[in-house]
Amino acid sequence: MSDKKELGDWGEQYAKEELIKKGLKFIARNFRFKNLEIDLIFLDIKKNELIIVEVKTRKTDYFGDPEEAIDSAKQRNLRICTSVFMKINKEFAEYNVRYDSYAIIKLNDTVKVRHIENAF
Repeated sequence: MSDKKELGDWGEQYAKEELIKKGLKFIARNFRFKNLEIDLIFLDIKKNELIIVEVKTRKTDYFGDPEEAIDSAKQRNLRICTSVFMKINKEFAEYNVRYDSYAIIKLNDTVKVRHIENAF
């Protein structure tokens, strides 16, 4: 995988499949509002939570952990985009919102994952 977008798409699909295996209900991928985007959206029915997942996929951690790229500006943008999603999709208004990070380092056939619930 040489293309950054291809690696990112692979990471989002990987995260989606793994979170479904954990029993979360998949709602949406790549929800966009203007220039803002939510990578993945899930429901945890048992916990009454709408889960917003920011996926960061890298080939190495040489320049730091992937989730370090989720800075305060990115967090603010995710909150704005979540607000729009909730206004459009009123059926989710009853759910508490949780923000998770899903960091993946994929080096050849080795995959390291760090899923942080309530990351921010």
